Amino acid sequence: MSMYRRLAPRIFVPLYERLSGRRPWTELRRLRELQWRAPEELEARALAKLRPLLAHAYVHVPYYRELFARAGLRPEDIGTVSDLARLPLTGKAELRAGFPLRVVADDAPARQRWLARTSGSAGLPFEFYGDRAASDVWLASYLFFREWAGVVVPTTFYVASPSHLAANPRASPWIKLARRIVLGERVVHLSGIDLGAARFAARLRRVVTKSGYAIWGWPAYLARLGAELLEAGIELSSYPRGVVTYGESLTETDARVIERAFQCRVANHYSSWEILHLAQTCPDNPRLLHVNSERAIVRVVREDGSPAAVGEPGRVVITDLANRVMPFINYDIGDRAQAGAPCPCGRGFPTLMGLEGRVGELIRTPGGKTLSPVALGWLLTHGHRALPYIWEYQAVQTAADTLVLRIVPTDRFTREVAIEIERALTALLGSDITVKVEAVDRIALEPSGKRLIIKSELAPRSTISG
Repeated sequence: MSMYRRLAPRIFVPLYERLSGRRPWTELRRLRELQWRAPEELEARALAKLRPLLAHAYVHVPYYRELFARAGLRPEDIGTVSDLARLPLTGKAELRAGFPLRVVADDAPARQRWLARTSGSAGLPFEFYGDRAASDVWLASYLFFREWAGVVVPTTFYVASPSHLAANPRASPWIKLARRIVLGERVVHLSGIDLGAARFAARLRRVVTKSGYAIWGWPAYLARLGAELLEAGIELSSYPRGVVTYGESLTETDARVIERAFQCRVANHYSSWEILHLAQTCPDNPRLLHVNSERAIVRVVREDGSPAAVGEPGRVVITDLANRVMPFINYDIGDRAQAGAPCPCGRGFPTLMGLEGRVGELIRTPGGKTLSPVALGWLLTHGHRALPYIWEYQAVQTAADTLVLRIVPTDRFTREVAIEIERALTALLGSDITVKVEAVDRIALEPSGKRLIIKSELAPRSTISG
């Protein structure tokens, strides 16, 4: 790793930027400096990116042109970031219904876009197009937040879905090799569904070098792994430089368990498949997350769309400042948070607190496997490719050995599709649990107003806390 740190700034990085035409490290250097600018200056920079984005969407994207018309607005009427409240919100249902003709820019050449799917972890999966020209922005944001978490290390463990689902579905062996050379990063994928403490400790002894390692993972799986390490009294051969959680809500209880088990701080990384690397825990103030306002405008709004006050819970609404192929403007991503006050650390980036992302419990099989909301979404959308057949879904564990997957079907859904999904889930979870797919007209919200992706009707299990 020391050799990489010496060579990367002088050889690998300039060579990559020269050959690829991309400038992620140039953008990274800019973020390092911009983080200390005043909030007013950073908001002005975001607004300077927002205005041409709105004009572009109005001219080239039918959906947004109609949205402006219904609101009686034109792009030039949005003079401040706060004026976005005058424009109706857009959700997954609207984008999915209009895809691709009404929501993709008519001037975007095929070479500029790549087709992707959300993980479906919110229970509302859909396809979208990413903008290749935006790769500098989101890669720089990833590199920036990686530095914040102190996890610029040669080996990274990802504790998430099974390895055949966890890896980036677009990543070819050449991309993985480039990541090893350019980022100096070796990635090891581990399935959180059946990862036990003893197995993790053994894998660690085989893989890790003296240069250290980091862990990125879904908090439900990391908390379960941490609890097993603590309960079994297992001492790891070495401990990570840092742990970064993503994909699901990180509760205070889970954070405490992870910190105790892995003896390091936990950073909460906020990202979505459609808008990557948005925000992360402040390095100096773990109760706040800073939003990369060069990347996106993130607002917290009330149910009527008006801005929430500092500390007031509301819906997270995002405007991606980099994607012009399929713009996400005033996008209601389905998460909830509170708008934060300026951080005493001195960084000018906007803040969030009380972030609640993907909501759900865990499916626990008699054989000891666990299924989280994000893992279920990845199985359905990336492993089984069930997107054309499902509008919404919810998994309910009705008994220790019974799982019912409720599906709001599309017109293409058939009994054969249901059988295939049942087989895929059984193969993943094991034969000691019976899986049933049940078509329903709608999936009801909980009395709290939340929409659980996984719901357990079993008695709650105790967890280690402290």
